[in-house]
Amino acid sequence: MVAETLDFTDLEPFVKQWGLPTTHDRLVKRLNSSFEDLTAFHAAMTPRLDEIIQFLNQFSLDAIPERYQALAWTTLAMCEVDDAVSKWGAPTSPLAASPLRFTYKKSFYDNKPQASGNE
Repeated sequence: MVAETLDFTDLEPFVKQWGLPTTHDRLVKRLNSSFEDLTAFHAAMTPRLDEIIQFLNQFSLDAIPERYQALAWTTLAMCEVDDAVSKWGAPTSPLAASPLRFTYKKSFYDNKPQASGNE
């Protein structure tokens, strides 16, 4: 049974920092964070991920209540942070080009690159 509400007050400082609405914003946040900050975020979120995902799964993506939207975005931020903490030991991979060099497109068939990832 899924709870009707979720108490995530212990994660509130991380939700305020990482609850960013776009992939690009979360990427920039990772790139501008220290490894210590990434590790603290990862350590706080990891034990709660199953509970948070199970809770959020009761809503369709376009119907997540506003009070939980930043928590959903914070959960997505774990996708940005996990490799940095678990594999690279740094905010970026030492073997890869800067992710900010990539051109963003709206779809697979879009031949016009976007100016930024904020679309």
